[in-house]
Amino acid sequence: MEDLRILVVDDDPDMARAIADALTNERCRCEVATTGLAALAACRQTEFEVVVTDMRMEGMDGRELLARLRRLQPDLPVILVTAEGTIGAAVEAVKNGAYEYLTKPFEPDALRGVVNEAIASRPRARRRRLRSGVPTATEELIGTSAAMVDLRRRVELIARAQSAALIQGETGTGKELVARAIHACSPRRNAPFVTVNASAIPETLLESEMFGHTRGAFTGASQAHRGHFTEADGGSLVLDEIGDMPLGLQTKLLRVLQSGEIRPVGAERTHHVDVRVIAATHRRLADLVREGKFREDLYYRLNVVNISVPPLRARQEDIPELASFFLERARERAPESPARTITPELIELFVNAAWPGNVRELESAVERLVVLAVHADLTPADLAEQLEEDASGAPSEGSDPSLERLIQRHVNKVLVGTNGNKALAAKLLGVDLSTLYRWQRKWSE
Repeated sequence: MEDLRILVVDDDPDMARAIADALTNERCRCEVATTGLAALAACRQTEFEVVVTDMRMEGMDGRELLARLRRLQPDLPVILVTAEGTIGAAVEAVKNGAYEYLTKPFEPDALRGVVNEAIASRPRARRRRLRSGVPTATEELIGTSAAMVDLRRRVELIARAQSAALIQGETGTGKELVARAIHACSPRRNAPFVTVNASAIPETLLESEMFGHTRGAFTGASQAHRGHFTEADGGSLVLDEIGDMPLGLQTKLLRVLQSGEIRPVGAERTHHVDVRVIAATHRRLADLVREGKFREDLYYRLNVVNISVPPLRARQEDIPELASFFLERARERAPESPARTITPELIELFVNAAWPGNVRELESAVERLVVLAVHADLTPADLAEQLEEDASGAPSEGSDPSLERLIQRHVNKVLVGTNGNKALAAKLLGVDLSTLYRWQRKWSE
């Protein structure tokens, strides 16, 4: 018999553990999360049958967690635990999609009964499909914002087609992840998935890399090479940075898309390949077409179905969940690190930062914090110390502030709250007084 997993969420660890103990048996296993962010991260990594969450919690409360889980996994039953004073809010939450609510104090048998009903209410076929991996193929596309919900919906629609697809978005937004999700959701999911960066291969070698070559086709061709199209036969081929592809090769690519036939360099005959092409670029292909740098006919052939990946600044509400996810991933890569949590103050800085490098930059920042961490809680002070060592972290003006400028504002806010008491401010910031003085000298220059 398979284990049924239950997630218990409560910012009181003792209460969370008591509820988990009451629900744990030979059939059910429980995990505990003490914040809404941790709960979302857990639901990203594990398929739970039901979530039991307290209504009143610091930071993200039960209602907000419910709303985010509804967008993330619409059929996941959520049971709310509420005090007498919040029954009205709990009733409203049930109207908004919660499975049920329980009022404190409650009997363990009552809790187990509601949980069992919730588990039974979830379609068995849905649970089997979840574990097969097909519906979770978009799980790396993290976020419950409207932009990401729409992106995942569009990915699933595009995956059904066999037409070429075009993915556009700024650098670092996750275009390759979107391409992987399209492939993983498609009927080709068990066939090869091949990526090639058109800007990373010298123009003189690009044709050979794409279409292959015969032995002796040119100087140095000591053996035949299959090429990316042949390697991807039956599956999907991602042409990253398609906007940088030379015009001559664009013509040959167009022929392949039209006929499904490729001719390796040096070969006398063509052969057929069954490949779905997914092109990706951070450039505006329509502008390149007008400038004569990209073939118009190829643009229309690639742009049969398209998808735009939103920049991080367009989905700031996803940043806490992303940061939590990257924290767990970084801890797996650096298991000796003491880092365990990101403080709300640091999350606030993350949310308000510009992130010109988008999701990739955020992931890099979190991983660096984890690798260099000396204590369990990651704070603005940790980030400030890193930026102080990084010449690229100089303050910048404008509507999109740099992380260092945001940290400066945070420090000033703490100083105002302590009426200028620098010793107390340093203690609240978690830094030495000498560090606070050094920061102020730097920012006054």
